[in-house]
Amino acid sequence: MSLKVSSVIGPHAAYGFNEAVEHAVNQLLPVFRVARENNTFINLDMEEYKDLHLTIAVFKNILDRDEFLTYHSGIVLQSYLPDGREALADLTVWAKERRARGGAPIKVRVVKGANLSMERVDAAMRGWELTVQPTKEDTDANYLVMLEDSLTKENVDAVRIGIAGQNLFTLAYGVLLARDNGLEIGTEVDVEMLAGMATPQANAVRDDVGPLLYYVPVVKPEEYDVAISYLVRRLEENATPRTLCRTCSPSKTAPYSSSKRTVS
Repeated sequence: MSLKVSSVIGPHAAYGFNEAVEHAVNQLLPVFRVARENNTFINLDMEEYKDLHLTIAVFKNILDRDEFLTYHSGIVLQSYLPDGREALADLTVWAKERRARGGAPIKVRVVKGANLSMERVDAAMRGWELTVQPTKEDTDANYLVMLEDSLTKENVDAVRIGIAGQNLFTLAYGVLLARDNGLEIGTEVDVEMLAGMATPQANAVRDDVGPLLYYVPVVKPEEYDVAISYLVRRLEENATPRTLCRTCSPSKTAPYSSSKRTVS
């Protein structure tokens, strides 16, 4: 089950970080307890840059508690955030210390991120310095570096990696890197794609690598349109032009455009 910290606390004051963490933890503790009792895996997802450190703090706060020492849970890191690599290194050190205390490993699902264009537009409208990767190319490069940092025998005992995305080159790169480092797909490393998107490609990946983890929107039958809108959003991200403005520098972001940058 994947959920976002922002979904349980709503808008909060940026200067009230500690209070926001405490509030989110209190909201999520009952959910984590039910998940632990029912052997259900929880993955803390995130979207915007402003959610990165909050999500990590909440994740650590919960799993540092004795009652969750042996509970296996995960978190998402996005390579369109420049801090993604540093955050992965920090979580790896923390997870190894947790393992040394007899704790369960964690999982990090590595994605490219779905909000690069939104962050660019928001920065341009408010006159802010861009805090995320300036281009799709930078995002892709950071993704590959994060995979190279993490897909080693030394790290996977504490941090299981989910190679997530729809881009076949990226998935192939991650799979070959894992195999070259002697890692087993499905037990030490996961390959993840979206159900309902590029099904023939997903089938080809499954036939080659074996176990494939699908991400699926789950809604009540009467709210099925929400699931469709989720998949339409993903389709738009994967089918629209790669750039918003080829001549724009990071500090001079293109004006608002309805198109989204391809990020997977």
